[in-house]
Amino acid sequence: NLHTCLALLLSIFCLNVFGNDQPLFWRESASGINVSAYHMSKVLVNTIDIAFQTFLFTSIYYLIRQPFIPYWEFIIPFLFTSYAASGWGYLVSTVVPPQHGPFIVSLVSFIICGLLGNPSTLATFMDIPVMKFCVCLVSITCWSVQMSFVIANDYLEPEPMEFRDKARLDLYKQVYMKEGMTEGQDIWSSCIALLGMGLALRFFSYLGLRFMNRSKQV
Repeated sequence: NLHTCLALLLSIFCLNVFGNDQPLFWRESASGINVSAYHMSKVLVNTIDIAFQTFLFTSIYYLIRQPFIPYWEFIIPFLFTSYAASGWGYLVSTVVPPQHGPFIVSLVSFIICGLLGNPSTLATFMDIPVMKFCVCLVSITCWSVQMSFVIANDYLEPEPMEFRDKARLDLYKQVYMKEGMTEGQDIWSSCIALLGMGLALRFFSYLGLRFMNRSKQV
C-alpha cells in the first residue's frame, strides 16, 4: 500500500510537467523548438522535485514507524518506485487532454500497483508464464515491494508465532524469494527492471510529445 500510495501521488504530480503548458509548447514547436531538448530539460528539472518528495514521504513514514532498517536502505525501493511512476505521469500527460489525466493515471496506478502487485494475485500469476511476463513488464510494485521485502527480511529475520502471520510470511517468501521474479534474494534484478521501465516510459512520453497533436503544432 505504501508503494502504491507513493506511485499514485507522484504520477499525478508529474501530469503537470507537460500538461499545464501544452498551448505554449505547440506555439514554440511550430517555431522550431528542439523537442528532444525540451523534453529532456523538463524531465531533468522535475527529477529534483521527485527526489525531494520521495525523501519527504519516506522520512515521515520512517520517523513514525521506526523500522529496524537503515534509512539509506529503506529508501532505495521507493526511489525506484518514484522513478517508474513518474514515467507514467509523463506519458499520460503527453497523450491525453489535461482534464482526463488525473483519472487515467489513477486508474493505471490502481491496476498496475494495487491489483497486479498484490502478493496473493502474484502467487496466482507466477504459475502462468504469459501472465508472469505481462505482470513483470508493467507492474511497479511487483518489483519494488520485492526489494523492500528482501531488505526487511534480511535485517529483521521475522519468526511469527501466529498461524495467520506465518502463512502470510510464507506466501511473501514464495512470491518474492522462491518462485517469484528473481528466483532468490538478489534485488539488482528489481533495480534493473524498474530502471528500464522508467526509461521506456520516458521514451514513449517523448514520442507522445513529438507526434501527438501534430495539427496543433503548426
